Amino acid sequence: MEHEINILVVEPGRPPRPARVDYSLETFLQIVGGELAMGCFLPQRVMLLYNEDASRQGLPPNRCNPFVNEWISGTFLLCGLSDGEGFCFLSPAEQEDTRHFNKWKDHISLSNY
Repeated sequence: MEHEINILVVEPGRPPRPARVDYSLETFLQIVGGELAMGCFLPQRVMLLYNEDASRQGLPPNRCNPFVNEWISGTFLLCGLSDGEGFCFLSPAEQEDTRHFNKWKDHISLSNY
């Protein structure tokens, strides 16, 4: 692979897992299973990439996004946002900063992120 980055993959019903993936649109599309939609959480500068049509495709609910008061369905990923360079890796410290994703019962909110 030409260029790889460290991300977190968040699947429905599972805690986030770190992954090292090819930095390509095709890889991101494959992980989320469809067309990409995204949001940025500042000041953490973490990007949330998810399947824009996951609900219409009947994918299971994953986490609640309180910013739009809707569920994110299907698998999504978290990566860093660099200055003018697009997406970048999540450092081990940034990955650890998402530990609240591991403390959930049915679904959790991104509101503390």
